[in-house]
Amino acid sequence: MVIYVAESGPDRAELTEVLIKEGVTYQECPVRAKTELDVSTYKMIEIQANLPEVKVPPEYTETDGDVRAWRLPSGRLIISDMEGNLEQIASALP
Repeated sequence: MVIYVAESGPDRAELTEVLIKEGVTYQECPVRAKTELDVSTYKMIEIQANLPEVKVPPEYTETDGDVRAWRLPSGRLIISDMEGNLEQIASALP
């Protein structure tokens, strides 16, 4: 799994917290600065972890664009867009 998050954003904290709680080892690498609408620039971090990519359940494919999913040991899913940007961390369904 490779996911991109803003260096100082809440997504980074949420993702790393979940990985730590799940006992998943990961690596962070600074990658690039991203400019949004020519207004602001922020640093991005690449988070790498050895998680299996799984088929995206139908309830998560209704979002705009294509998405990818990785399964955590608990069964929760990490959902990203096709560019690797974190979309959400979803609870496992019954």
